[in-house]
Amino acid sequence: MNETANRTNLKILGNSTSAGGCFLDVKGTGECTFNGDVDCRKLTLMGETKVKGSLVMENMKLTGECSVNGGIEGESIRGQGEIRADSIHVEGIKFTGNLSISGNCDAEDMQISGAVQVGGLLSAETLEISLYGPSRAAEVGGGSIRIKRSLGGALIRPGHSGQLSFAAGLIEGDHVDLQNTAADTVRGGRVVIGSGCEIGTVEYRDFLDIHSNAVVRNQVKV
Repeated sequence: MNETANRTNLKILGNSTSAGGCFLDVKGTGECTFNGDVDCRKLTLMGETKVKGSLVMENMKLTGECSVNGGIEGESIRGQGEIRADSIHVEGIKFTGNLSISGNCDAEDMQISGAVQVGGLLSAETLEISLYGPSRAAEVGGGSIRIKRSLGGALIRPGHSGQLSFAAGLIEGDHVDLQNTAADTVRGGRVVIGSGCEIGTVEYRDFLDIHSNAVVRNQVKV
């Protein structure tokens, strides 16, 4: 974030529009539209927010929907609802709901309970996804990767099937633990292929465990 000198706080209520710009703390409640880039320290949103540009912040807390035409950069994202953006690059994400990213999504620590759609690389040093809906990514990479079926009910958007599954071309990490996942290739040091998985090839270095009802077509110890 740029220097905070000459910045002011911004509060938006109801159905409102802002040109965007650089702020200290931004609070939006209702239907808010920013017609440009937004750069702020703290962003608190309740309702439906549209950013017709990029979003740079330190901390973001969302309850509702947030659509960003460009990328999102910052330290942390927390909340529940739905986020749509071109890309996400943050330190930490703890979010419940739907995450739809057309490009890459990366963080140091990522905890998602819901449905995830990532058009590019989904990466985190620690990645945990609890599936409440159909999810996918072109590739997944990280240190510790855990994808599991939620024990609760499905969180499904209109027009989507109710299948709780995750699909990817490649999943690669030091520690990989999967459930309800379909992937062409899974690669890692310690790999656990749990129930509901269908994997083309597993390449592992140290340890491999495959659940009795999982499908793995090829196993390769490297």
